[in-house]
Amino acid sequence: MKRDMEKVREMLLEFSKGEGRTSFNTMVEEDNNYLYHLKIMREAGLIDFEERGFKGGMHLLETPTLTWFGNDYLDTVANESVWDKTKEGLKGKGFELSGVPFQVLKEYAALQLKQFIGIE
Repeated sequence: MKRDMEKVREMLLEFSKGEGRTSFNTMVEEDNNYLYHLKIMREAGLIDFEERGFKGGMHLLETPTLTWFGNDYLDTVANESVWDKTKEGLKGKGFELSGVPFQVLKEYAALQLKQFIGIE
């Protein structure tokens, strides 16, 4: 499975509103994709959650919460214009979101945000 930064952003936006999925069937590919992204987002320090496994699935005890780092990242990429400029800028340099390390994506998005609000 491959990391999808559009999905990461979408999930962070949901979690910031207290929304998001909490029950999963591991026999369903879409559920496994969501679980994969939950796992890597927790590993990256973006979110926190508690889960309980059951036969053929998993259940989150509550909607994942954003960490301090997760909130900072979401604040950087939440604005549609900034996100679009980030994606366009990377594409113009020959990169796709999935081909850029997270730290570089975060820094590039922060640069786009600074330019958007007139700091740089």
